[in-house]
Amino acid sequence: METILRSKNVLINDAFIPADIVIQGEFIKRVDEYGVNEVAVDLGDKKIAPGIVDLHSDAIEKEIEPRPNATFPVAFAVAELDKKLSMAGVTTMFHAIGFEDNPKKKRSIDLAKHQIEEIFNANKKHLGVDNFIHARFELSADEAVEPIKEVISKGMVKLVSLMDHSPGQGQFKSLESFQTYYGNYYGLNEEEIQTVVNKKMNKDEKKINDLISFVKEHNITLLSHDDDCIEKLDGLLNLGVQISEFPLDLEVAKYAVSKGIATGMGAPNIVRGGSQSGNIAAIELVREGVCKYLCSDYHPTSMLQAVYRMKEDANLDLALGFSMITSTPAIYANLDDRGVIAKDKRADIIVIDDTHIPKVVLTLKDGESIYNGIRGFKL
Repeated sequence: METILRSKNVLINDAFIPADIVIQGEFIKRVDEYGVNEVAVDLGDKKIAPGIVDLHSDAIEKEIEPRPNATFPVAFAVAELDKKLSMAGVTTMFHAIGFEDNPKKKRSIDLAKHQIEEIFNANKKHLGVDNFIHARFELSADEAVEPIKEVISKGMVKLVSLMDHSPGQGQFKSLESFQTYYGNYYGLNEEEIQTVVNKKMNKDEKKINDLISFVKEHNITLLSHDDDCIEKLDGLLNLGVQISEFPLDLEVAKYAVSKGIATGMGAPNIVRGGSQSGNIAAIELVREGVCKYLCSDYHPTSMLQAVYRMKEDANLDLALGFSMITSTPAIYANLDDRGVIAKDKRADIIVIDDTHIPKVVLTLKDGESIYNGIRGFKL
């Protein structure tokens, strides 16, 4: 059985053009000229784009614990977030699950494994969008090496990123900023903070290199996090890092791109007009052409809004903006079956009404409607 979607604004290659999309089963059978099919679902001038591909989001954490100490079961949180993702137009989600070493943080190693197992199993059984895993490894959490290798061995992980939240670099330029953050956010006293500092400043290089080698052996894309200097990037390049997430200044982002390292920034940074932690505004990297893709970081609904904000604030072509949340991240994640509207690609498709504040009004995953927000509309 075929489904044919018609619109005057279908994102094909690098432009919105009139077209008919012919869907059969899970895939796009072909893309026809506008109006050549006798029977089609006519969506007028609503925009049709590929489903959003999100390489990094820890939104599951807020779904599990929306208020401090008000927690919900992981399985329930995963199912509920899955529904919200479909409404946001995210058809491929990489949950960024943190393996860290602070016992008071909600990113414990045991919890990380539990979350990964729940997401992986639910994804096979009943979730609407593709829910994949991006494992985040804090370099000082050497006890996390074997657990991460275990979930990689089971085929549960598709991306791995290296994080270093030790004071004096990266996100925490000074010991004082580190102490303030950990004291206020995690409720640690001075002795507990010092224990964390000691741990983060004494990393087990042998175990780190062991994990990196394991990641490479399994052909998993390796990412870095919060890169703050060229020297650090050079070291990461030697380790095989292919993507730099959230570079902290323009010089670092430019250098990364010059060395063939992709750069990704957070969509909420674009939508809010700046970084919530005081780092560089992502729109500056967009203007300079050194932000290659966006991720939702912690707020999936920002993905679509960021595309329109980039057009408004950086005069970025709308089609190019959409590529930063669809085709480009799909390429970086080695997902060659999605991210574009083309023959034989997965029918992961979103329909957008941008008459007012842009919103997703229809989401198809593998050719099936998983969200329909058009009143009185039947596919």
